[in-house]
Amino acid sequence: MIGNYWNSAWRNLMKRKKFSFINIFGLAVGMASALLILTYVAFEFSFDKMHAKHDRIYRVQSTFYEGEVLTDYWASSSFGYGSAMQENLAGIEDYTRIASLFQPEQLVKYGELCLRENEIAYADPGFFRLFDFELLKGDRASCLSMPGQVVITERIARKYFRDEEPMGKILVFNSNIGKVSCEVTGVMKEMPSNSHIHYNFLLSYKSLPKWVQEYWYKHETYTYVLLDSRERKEEIERAFPGMAEKYKTEEALKNKTWGVRLVPLEDIHLTPQLGYEAEQKGNRSAIIALVFAAVAILVIAWINYINLTVARSMERAKEVGVRRVVGAFPQQLVGQFLFEALVMNLIAFVIAVGLVEMLLPAFNLLVGRTVSFSVWLTGYWGLSVFLLFVCGVYVSGYYPARALLRKKPIMLLKGKFQNGRSGERTRKLLVVVQYTASMILLCGTLIVFAQLNYMRRQSLGVRTDRILVVKFPGPTEGMKIKMEAMRKAIRKLPLVSKVTCSGSVPGEEVAMFLSNRRTHDALKQNRLYEMLSCDPDYMDAYGLELVAGRGFSEDYGDDVNKLVINETAARTLGYTDYESVIGEEISVETIEEPMQVIGVVKDYHQQALNRNYTPIMLFHKDKIDWIPQRYISIVMKPGDSLELVSQISEIWTTYFADSSFDYFFLDQFYDRQYRQDEAFGVLMGGFTGLAIFISCLGLWILVMFSCAVRTKEMGIRKVLGASRLNLFYQLGKDFFIPILIAIVIALPVAWFSMNAWLSHYAFRTELKAWFFLLPVVLIVLISFLTVAGQTITVIYSKPARSLRYE
Repeated sequence: MIGNYWNSAWRNLMKRKKFSFINIFGLAVGMASALLILTYVAFEFSFDKMHAKHDRIYRVQSTFYEGEVLTDYWASSSFGYGSAMQENLAGIEDYTRIASLFQPEQLVKYGELCLRENEIAYADPGFFRLFDFELLKGDRASCLSMPGQVVITERIARKYFRDEEPMGKILVFNSNIGKVSCEVTGVMKEMPSNSHIHYNFLLSYKSLPKWVQEYWYKHETYTYVLLDSRERKEEIERAFPGMAEKYKTEEALKNKTWGVRLVPLEDIHLTPQLGYEAEQKGNRSAIIALVFAAVAILVIAWINYINLTVARSMERAKEVGVRRVVGAFPQQLVGQFLFEALVMNLIAFVIAVGLVEMLLPAFNLLVGRTVSFSVWLTGYWGLSVFLLFVCGVYVSGYYPARALLRKKPIMLLKGKFQNGRSGERTRKLLVVVQYTASMILLCGTLIVFAQLNYMRRQSLGVRTDRILVVKFPGPTEGMKIKMEAMRKAIRKLPLVSKVTCSGSVPGEEVAMFLSNRRTHDALKQNRLYEMLSCDPDYMDAYGLELVAGRGFSEDYGDDVNKLVINETAARTLGYTDYESVIGEEISVETIEEPMQVIGVVKDYHQQALNRNYTPIMLFHKDKIDWIPQRYISIVMKPGDSLELVSQISEIWTTYFADSSFDYFFLDQFYDRQYRQDEAFGVLMGGFTGLAIFISCLGLWILVMFSCAVRTKEMGIRKVLGASRLNLFYQLGKDFFIPILIAIVIALPVAWFSMNAWLSHYAFRTELKAWFFLLPVVLIVLISFLTVAGQTITVIYSKPARSLRYE
């Protein structure tokens, strides 16, 4: 029987090669698009599931409440949380801390080789107990148990030691806390790309200064706990604030309720971005939108297959009628159509896999990930796609078979199948589904690009163009004198306009939070503010606009004890009249004497426009020495920027030969924040184009078969005096009505779904009428051209030739 099915399938495949090619090509393009999207979606949902205990591992995230109001929420926790939680709270089997925010960037030296590295963390021994990252060399139990130990990746081992044995070698780490010599006690495999934890160096936690290892007032570590059961989560969250009271020994944040949220390891990547994040997270709303796009494209492709198969069934009606007359059972006929559908889908699937393999390198470059088919081997995604494929094959084969079997054999033998009203209604319904999905995707694509354009065109309130940023050198003797001499030398270069130093630059989180309040506030209400270290030239260099008071200036001589704040910080302090905050004394955490506000700057976008304004206080670089300066910003005049880089590099070598010279251009650095949104827009645009193409391909074939069926009818209408416009209306009305119905359904769905997507942005474009009218015009125009291209031959043919048809 299978052989008979195969012979029949192959004969029908070869009988109409053009038809078969179009059908398989449409299926293959649809499958390739869906497979590519779903592979990326599966990759995003596979994050952190490679660990055997992932279902019981939670990240401890810090929350601060005033009464019932959540005032602050960070992805990090304090250095002391992990050990205190295990000691005081039931249900915690094990924990580990990863201090990657304390000194994330250091100079690493081995022999004469000295390089700047930025994926450095301090981890305690629990790291290799909780996580299953592969350790190629060393003992998992002891490689991070003592001070002065470091575990490195394979790539770092090759980078520093080449062909030498890395175990036992000494690496020297130089940072603001001084130099630390560490023995290489382990070499690990590169951390998987679908892990939110990514480090090249893991120093032992005991290599940190002792005062910070259990300190509760620095939230610069990530704490992970292993629970004995998932049910303990809420119990621990409820118990934490009470436990925290005995550790709140300082005045800072004493008025707040300290709490935690335990976030499952596997959920971290797709939860909203917080302060102090370890990675640029994925966007769950965007991922869900891509799932919709993938399913929509796949459904459109299968609908095409069904429509084309049913349309072609007029050629096979007599074949099916003969089979039924000679005694074929209905299940045999259904089996034949299912087998043919399986063959067509398998051929299309093989082509689709080949297309995806070709496109994956470019796709990975676009999304900034390393996506591969291996994700289908993890979790339930592979099984889900297999079941989806089986369902598609079944429906695409079963429906045409049942459509034929519903007719009497005598009707099939007369070839009257194609005129059935039920079949026409079903085909129209399928056209409605196709074009509804295409319309929603097209509206969504326009809104995504409009939001991107809005974010790029919106005034940032801070300068980012023509600024070269050089990373600070490592600590060395005579640092201040050398820095000042180097700054003066750089200022003298002809292409340099201004030079300023700061602890942060636009495009990244300031992230250095301190608990401050108005000194004379009777309620002593502390709030958290981001503290930005800068010199007197910073505001002028970055073009910050003053709305009240003045900025830092060397002309006054005593600005070291002064503050400049942004509008959000002024409002947080309780002021709406910015002039009245000038002269206000602020009690700053860790500073004994109050600091005075001398100026208020207009709110500016320190980060991308998907983040809201945060309260920022700018202070003089010489005031809080433990908050480091990290960047030298150089405002460039028009000219050859690469030549300027070369000149600055020579000056750098004169003063800081032991430190690597690392730089970036600020506009490119700032724009990287939009990379994920840009990739999403390109994906939506590309796949929307494919969805419309596949829909039009199906419409084109349906119109072609409709014209073929109604050729004689059109000839009679011509003889009776019908105009060409009337003939076009008669041929096209059955296709435009479903398209108009699809538009009516799609527009409100697109509005609600994209409004929900935009709600994730603090600054967003408005939903304008043309976002929805333009897709309507495009869809109608494309459909008109598709229908007109097929009907014009029938309309302009001679009536005599039409009447001889059939």
